[in-house]
Amino acid sequence: MTTPTLQQQAGQAPPPPQQQAGQTVATVATVLASAVTVTAALAMLMPLLYFQRMREVEVRSILHIVMGHPPEASGITGPATERIWRLNLIRRAQFVVAAALRLHRDVDGAVSRRENPLTALLAGVERERRYYALHLAAGWNRTEAAAKVDTAVMELGLLLGWNTVRDSRTSRECLLADGRNFRADQMPKIGYPGMVHPHCRCYAGPPRPGAKLLPAA
Repeated sequence: MTTPTLQQQAGQAPPPPQQQAGQTVATVATVLASAVTVTAALAMLMPLLYFQRMREVEVRSILHIVMGHPPEASGITGPATERIWRLNLIRRAQFVVAAALRLHRDVDGAVSRRENPLTALLAGVERERRYYALHLAAGWNRTEAAAKVDTAVMELGLLLGWNTVRDSRTSRECLLADGRNFRADQMPKIGYPGMVHPHCRCYAGPPRPGAKLLPAA
């Protein structure tokens, strides 16, 4: 049987229903954690994604980007880095789904305008490479912050204090967290010190006697 062309597939591939988004991301995360090759990952994912009317070429293109550049390991293992490893895996899976949908819209848009869908696909892939570079940088920032928390755990234990650098650049979230305590094995809702935002300068230290715990995620 002949595989439908991009032109033939266009116009009949709506995004996955919102209620299926969580299940889709969880499935993609499981595959990313276990599959060794793009071909193997695609074989495991397409029964789900094809049912949701995603195109194989779009998913394959994104898997090549994501699996070709896995995140670096921090070299430190502890409760915070383990938590962030799982979070980064979910973020990678979310990127795969969102990026494939963006490519899908690129192709559909090109067909509706009677343009070459392959040209649109290739341009979209280059855009997603740039997006994924930013995604990797954010993931590394989270990993580095978690590694610093686990270093503090080795000396101080699981209960730690939040320290904020206070100046004109300090964010409101960091100011509110200053002087509070948190548990390294229960990531605060705003994240660990150093990962609240891209240039966060907060750091973990000894717990403050009697200080309230930051709400956990």
